[in-house]
Amino acid sequence: MKKRTAFITGATGGIGEAIAQRFSKEGYHLVLHYHQNDEKASALKKTLVKKDQHVLLLKGDLSDEKTLASMLERLVENDIIIDVLINNAGIKIDAPITKMSDEDFKKVMQINVNGAWMLMKRLVPLMQQQGYGRIINITSGVAKDGNVNQTNYGASKAALENITKSLAREVGQDGITVNAVAPGLIETTMTKNVDEAHKKAYIERVPIRRLVECQDVAQACAFFASEKSGAISGQILGVNGGLR
Repeated sequence: MKKRTAFITGATGGIGEAIAQRFSKEGYHLVLHYHQNDEKASALKKTLVKKDQHVLLLKGDLSDEKTLASMLERLVENDIIIDVLINNAGIKIDAPITKMSDEDFKKVMQINVNGAWMLMKRLVPLMQQQGYGRIINITSGVAKDGNVNQTNYGASKAALENITKSLAREVGQDGITVNAVAPGLIETTMTKNVDEAHKKAYIERVPIRRLVECQDVAQACAFFASEKSGAISGQILGVNGGLR
């Protein structure tokens, strides 16, 4: 069987890095998107390059159409066909609705929803041509349950989950599956501002009595990307220690 290629967005974040490490172990060629951190991206690439494996770094703002087009041109130039797309890139800008600016709402939606949608729109036709594809969207438990001061973030992840279910119905006949992984609270840079008291209270509610780790999310992504999951599509998998 040919070696597959996985495109991971937000690869220099905690979850993205764990996914990249996992897929490298699985033998995938990798296309790693990142936004700004050149040093971390280069360091990550060095840890992942193995014999007969290729790693391509793509830098850019996924919410910018011109930048996105440029990144996709790089794929064509390097004769790369994407088999697995993992939409992991995302941001949080939390605030009460009375203090949240219109711009902060739009920015979260633009990156978390529009960026992922634009990538899917452009890569789905290529997956249809080859009769194979795996799309995995990283969402959040907030999509279903909501959370204080996260009307923008919750709305963006709920939208992404609906896109997951809708697109799965559209492209299933083309050999493409579309699923989502919805993690619980994880120790990453995105959650570094969560105070210890809140974390402790959260852990006491979780049946496994610990925070979810980035590797847990990576494992779920690896399953959805595998041949074993060929009959699974349109699903939202909660990786939350049994909380929901």
